[in-house]
Amino acid sequence: MNANQCRQRMSELLQAQTERITQANEYLLVVKNAIAGDQLETLQQSLTSSDLPIEDIENLERQRYQLLTDFGFDQDPDGLEKCINWCDQDQLLSGLYQQLIASLMDLRQSIQINSLLVNKGQDRVRRSIGILTGVGTSGACKTYSNKGQAIDPAGRRDIAIA
Repeated sequence: MNANQCRQRMSELLQAQTERITQANEYLLVVKNAIAGDQLETLQQSLTSSDLPIEDIENLERQRYQLLTDFGFDQDPDGLEKCINWCDQDQLLSGLYQQLIASLMDLRQSIQINSLLVNKGQDRVRRSIGILTGVGTSGACKTYSNKGQAIDPAGRRDIAIA
């Protein structure tokens, strides 16, 4: 195989992987908006669909590494850079690789935002359950007086503070 074949196949793999990562990012955006807007039906529909192409992304990554091996390059960023320098006279692959990196950065940011939203929601639920049951975040059970005060071995707090 020659440099043109390598460039063609690498171009196809980079484009496909960028498309799949963009799809994953769009899916996570729908999930984020559903979480942020308390749209439980939309969230449930999103979570039951299989619009998150993680396996496709991983498979394309394996194919890209295999292509590097087939052409005698290492399966690491240095090997990819050497491969691109070898077969990319018109800088097409460099641009596609930069798009892939940008898409991956967007995906990482979406995952972090969704994680923060989920954690925030879990904390809100824990506090609500604690107020309703009298069990604090430490797991210690409290009793409430007629005036709505919690009697805790560590001290007293109004129910409004709990």
